[in-house]
Amino acid sequence: MLINGVLVNERHNNPPVLSKVALRIFFMQDGQYFDPYQISAVSVFKASDNYSPNTILNTDELIAASSVSSLFLMNFANSSADTTDSSFNVSNYTGNGASGIYRLGTGQYAVILDGVSNQSGIINLYGLDKVVKNSVSNIGDFTDVWTVNMVAGSELETIFNYFKLTRGNFFTITEPILFRNKARLINNSIVMGSKVDLKIDNQITIENLNISEEIKNVIKNQVIQSAAIEIYKINEEATNLPARVTVSSFADTSALVTVTSDDTVVFTWDTDQLKNHPQALLGNFAGIKGLYAVQAKYNLFNERVLSPLMHLTVE
Repeated sequence: MLINGVLVNERHNNPPVLSKVALRIFFMQDGQYFDPYQISAVSVFKASDNYSPNTILNTDELIAASSVSSLFLMNFANSSADTTDSSFNVSNYTGNGASGIYRLGTGQYAVILDGVSNQSGIINLYGLDKVVKNSVSNIGDFTDVWTVNMVAGSELETIFNYFKLTRGNFFTITEPILFRNKARLINNSIVMGSKVDLKIDNQITIENLNISEEIKNVIKNQVIQSAAIEIYKINEEATNLPARVTVSSFADTSALVTVTSDDTVVFTWDTDQLKNHPQALLGNFAGIKGLYAVQAKYNLFNERVLSPLMHLTVE
């Protein structure tokens, strides 16, 4: 995925230790994404430190003071814990080993564990202002612990997530990779005014007979990179209007598209914004409702792939 234009790996895609890894989290309440009041810190430990007996937390279920000096591998914190503070702006991430916490969207936050740059962070717990160098230098299983205040007036709580770092899947083959990809837009119709995830499923088949199934499975583990989509309004039977009008271009969506661990391309589309779209205001839409087309573009191995136009209806 791209964070402020910087390509990073995600935790579910077997990221190598020598890479930039986005540790992303989604906060939800009653089926809706929401922003917590405060995020105090995101701390990284070995996963084994959270096994019985747990050595990370104290009796209040918060990170123990003893963990600060002996177990911390990395800590992320902003100048303010308030998630409305400008320090959470994703524009602050430049890809140079920064150790901030970034708001990617409503209820969506991430820190980037950087195994490439010389990264360090500040331990801000228990009144400390202590610099800690990123010590995640080996492969293995780890946990990222989010210390969060969900709503104003509530008490701090900790949230545990897990990730695994690998050496990277190094292997050699004796012939170029031959592949076939079938893209399918899962959405068929959308009710006008809805804000939905457009989901493009990609079924990737490695066709080389001389490559083992084991290597094929490694190759197919999220191979789509730098994904973007383009959305068009199709003006059916409107002879005085362009047959196809761009609603969102590849450039518009490249920083907003995510790719899941099974190579599904996802873009959140707010159809309510069509009412004030510049092309609609210019009269280039034959009605806001009607037929639309979606096309995906991404890098797959050494090729740039454009999917066929896939149609859906806004009702």
